[in-house]
Amino acid sequence: MKFTVTITLAAMASVMGSGAVLADDQDSHYKDLYELKQLHVAFHRAVSHAGVDAPTKAQHLADILALWTNDGVLVAGGVMYSGKGTPGKASCAPGSLTVCDFFANHAGSFVLGSDLVSLTPIFTEAITLRDGDNADIYWQCIYLDANNDDLKVSNVTLGLPGQPDTGRAKKVHGHWLFSHVEVESIPPPTIDVYQ
Repeated sequence: MKFTVTITLAAMASVMGSGAVLADDQDSHYKDLYELKQLHVAFHRAVSHAGVDAPTKAQHLADILALWTNDGVLVAGGVMYSGKGTPGKASCAPGSLTVCDFFANHAGSFVLGSDLVSLTPIFTEAITLRDGDNADIYWQCIYLDANNDDLKVSNVTLGLPGQPDTGRAKKVHGHWLFSHVEVESIPPPTIDVYQ
């Protein structure tokens, strides 16, 4: 059995509601929350199917980096990756310790030949606005293999559960971007599949 999941912005927007549904466009609080949810959607879109082939990996790498501030920090496995970095440059080479290095050379969903899909149990998402330009974020990412029956590949969190300041987004020139994210692997959930 081949397991295929495609995440589209339209599908996610239909679940979360569209911008037109917002009761009052002037209410910046709800507008910011909506835009932070779109950052969440864009993250999943960028990391899903990223390792299918080299051209796809290159596009998805550009897509994921577009979601980070230039001075963004990612902490994974006890290693700190600082600064965005640029694909094809020394700042993205293995060992450069940039966000680009992490996704290009270490992230499982970007390994060439893999076809992983990232999903979030929506009840794990937590977004808290600190002020007009900063927010705390947290969610889980369950990675599923789209090529086989292995529905329990990995489960990571963006931000650490119950620990403020471990997942942050910042508004830069009117766009919400990741500014500091600590990730943690946790055991994959038990998934029952009925056939």
